[in-house]
Amino acid sequence: MKKEDIVRFFSGLSSFLLEDQDGIIKPQEFSLDDEIKKAHEELLTAEKYFQSVTDPDLVDHAIYIMEAARRKYIYLLKKAREQGITSGRQ
Repeated sequence: MKKEDIVRFFSGLSSFLLEDQDGIIKPQEFSLDDEIKKAHEELLTAEKYFQSVTDPDLVDHAIYIMEAARRKYIYLLKKAREQGITSGRQ
């Protein structure tokens, strides 16, 4: 995994925050479908990261990142089901 991929992954995790003109951080408007797609990509990236590391400390880190991405993805899928939003992917 490249350094750029890791940076992109972490910046994606916080992409839902946006600073307004006064420097106050506010939630960004988002589409649940778009967020699900991004969460799925984050999960795939985390899985690739896990598969690429060999150092025991990095393996622990990769597991942590992968589990966080998995939980986010599952949470968003649950919210979509609650709102009656469906797609071909599960």
